[in-house]
Amino acid sequence: MMVAAGKFVVTPMEGRIRCAGVVEFASTEAPAREGPLEFIKRQIAALFPELSYDHMSEWMGRRPATMDRLPLIGPARAIGNGHVAFGHQHVGLTAGPKTGRMIADMVSNHPNNANLSAFDPARYQASS
Repeated sequence: MMVAAGKFVVTPMEGRIRCAGVVEFASTEAPAREGPLEFIKRQIAALFPELSYDHMSEWMGRRPATMDRLPLIGPARAIGNGHVAFGHQHVGLTAGPKTGRMIADMVSNHPNNANLSAFDPARYQASS
């Protein structure tokens, strides 16, 4: 179940549930902050006021993101014939199959009518 207002997702898992989400923009060296965890705990309590549990595990991970929040999809001109497809943030599992199809079309030179200019990896190349 996706709880848009609470910015998290509830996933059933063998006799338990996993509530995960919340995006915080910080550097990879930034220490974990309690604020996002406390926020999600309040959202869970509001959604499931009768929920009881014996144990709670807390975890925080880093998600790579681009400055404009759009993934990089296309030829990696600096490495010759290579292509890249990353930076989907929290929708990677959802967007991955479609992105994979687009990359496969590029590599195979199959025509595709999708305009991918907004995702061009060259948009981050330094200008001379």
